[in-house]
Amino acid sequence: MLRRLLLGAGAAAFLAVSVPAAVVFSGWLAYKRMEPSIVDKMDQYWLSLSQIGREEYLLGDDEVFEVPYMASTLSVSAEPTRIYDAQDRLIGEFVSEKGVYASDPDQLPAYLKKALIASEDATFYEHRGINGKALARAMWVNLRNLRFSQGGSTLTQQLAKVMFTTRKKTPGRKAFEAFCARKLEQKFTKDQILLMYLNFAYFGHGAFGIEAAAQYYFGKPSSSLELPESALLVGIIPNPARYSPFENAELSAARTRTVLTRMSRLGFIPESSVPRYAAEAAERIAARQRSPEVSFWRMKVNEAPYVSEFVRRDLETRYSKERILKGGLRVRTTIDLEIQRAAQEALRAGLLRLQRELGAPKGPPLQGGLAVIRSSDGAVLALAGGTGFNFQNQLIRASDIRRPVGSAVKPFVYAAAFASGKFAPQDVIVDEPLTYKFGGRSWSPQNYDKKFRGEVTLSTAVHQSINTVSVRVLEKTGLDPVVRLLARATGAPQPRFPRNLTLALGTFDLSPLEMARGYAAFANGGFSVAPHHLRAVEDREGRALEAGGPPAPPERVLEPAVCSTMTAVLRGVLEPGGTGFGAASRAGFSVPAAAKTGTTSDYRDAWFAGYTADFSAAVWVGYDDMRVSLGNAGTGGQLAAPIWMSFVKETYKNRPSRPLLSDAAAPPAPEPSPSP
Repeated sequence: MLRRLLLGAGAAAFLAVSVPAAVVFSGWLAYKRMEPSIVDKMDQYWLSLSQIGREEYLLGDDEVFEVPYMASTLSVSAEPTRIYDAQDRLIGEFVSEKGVYASDPDQLPAYLKKALIASEDATFYEHRGINGKALARAMWVNLRNLRFSQGGSTLTQQLAKVMFTTRKKTPGRKAFEAFCARKLEQKFTKDQILLMYLNFAYFGHGAFGIEAAAQYYFGKPSSSLELPESALLVGIIPNPARYSPFENAELSAARTRTVLTRMSRLGFIPESSVPRYAAEAAERIAARQRSPEVSFWRMKVNEAPYVSEFVRRDLETRYSKERILKGGLRVRTTIDLEIQRAAQEALRAGLLRLQRELGAPKGPPLQGGLAVIRSSDGAVLALAGGTGFNFQNQLIRASDIRRPVGSAVKPFVYAAAFASGKFAPQDVIVDEPLTYKFGGRSWSPQNYDKKFRGEVTLSTAVHQSINTVSVRVLEKTGLDPVVRLLARATGAPQPRFPRNLTLALGTFDLSPLEMARGYAAFANGGFSVAPHHLRAVEDREGRALEAGGPPAPPERVLEPAVCSTMTAVLRGVLEPGGTGFGAASRAGFSVPAAAKTGTTSDYRDAWFAGYTADFSAAVWVGYDDMRVSLGNAGTGGQLAAPIWMSFVKETYKNRPSRPLLSDAAAPPAPEPSPSP
């Protein structure tokens, strides 16, 4: 029995010694076999930093790597992805990472180095690449916990890891890293190693390296970073997604304080200064968040921030972040840059004016969205999403939000009624008090001005947006035809629309883009067209990666005669007696157009949707917080209509307008580029 125990103990001891020895030996063999290549890449990488133009060895994102490889995202083959409009004018260009790095250790601020050491490796200046005590402690903790819960890597080992190994875990990888770290320590000074580490580090949002991070987060070169900024950036390195101040402000602030606390424990800063520096870091990043026209990712050119963000999100569903940033994609869109600029400016200026006129409440500003599509085929011509794009205002309200549409739904109610043959524009209905019973409750629809007009034609009811008449028409036409038309025209699913008479007052939600799509059916002779924003995506050599164009062929939803009738009726909204006439008169609006106002109960949402011969456009105005009212003046005719008209007038400033379609059997053939 004793002999068996002794043999077992001996075997265990042998394994305890031989297995780690075998692992170390395998790592050493791998290192010795690749040592010439590793040393060569160390030299070349250092030359790429210290002597601009010596980056030839760096690899591209789409190459296949073998261990060891230079896992660098600073490839000289990097080429930025560019976004073009319908006429191949440059809309946006993402920043590629070629040459964006610090090149001299002396350029790095002293506090940046101290922050990094305090955060990642307190004994950095004492060891020679490997911290034996830390490694032994980590091994003991991991053995005791029977899982990998603590690492003992030094900064130099971390650098070796990102320079020369893949993410694939192998038995000898840690040993391989250790031998690489020792070689780094033999060839380079401590400050040179810090420089290389900071240039390899990823700081989130496409910012690779300290120079790119300093520019992205603070708009300054790394040499100008101050202590609070240095601590914040160093705090991001362990987990950029978790500690990004733009995505997790509280976690980022806590992490910054941790770095500062560690600096104080090492005697780099007084302990009493930690709260002050932490507050300064928070204040500076908050100021940066308010910077206008800043993309979610860094961009060299950004003529249309909301469009660039819309395209970026779409690309991320099919391409890697690295491919988008430096893969040289050529994204050819349907956007018309002139129309886009007109939309951006009309929305921005209109919202600022309304903010002043309404005496808006303190807090988040008044917002809006404007979507424009080509009526013939659904090509997206412009998207404007708010008062101005910045870190705190990245919601694309032209497409991201859905809000109650109010009276903007009425053209669909009347179109279905006219299509049924039960009604015509000249028919007369009495505008009078109505009461309906629903499950023991009563509902009495009211008009905007609380007045009743007696006998009115259906055309007049549309022009003046009379609620009771719209409800009566829906009641007699039936819910099914109206819901079916709404769903097919806007692309929204049928369950989104209520199956009761409140449908006539727009008690359901749409986005401005969905609304523009719906109104396009009136403009093009009765076809539902699916919005699309891509013409093509190409690689850096111009080879097609994917084709754009409509995702589905146009679908007929109305007959041409009904669309001609609706156009005639909706033109009256902009004429005397119509809810849009006041805005049209003040704006001197004369472009041939048809449109409808929309206002929701309690004045929380204001809409104006309409079309010209060339495009369909919808404007929404309101607060992101749906509980906040626009006030009694918050109608579609007073708030949204002036923005819509300002946009349309500017669009046709240097191009001729055309008469509206009065009859069309089919939508016009798609054009290669929008030409209103």
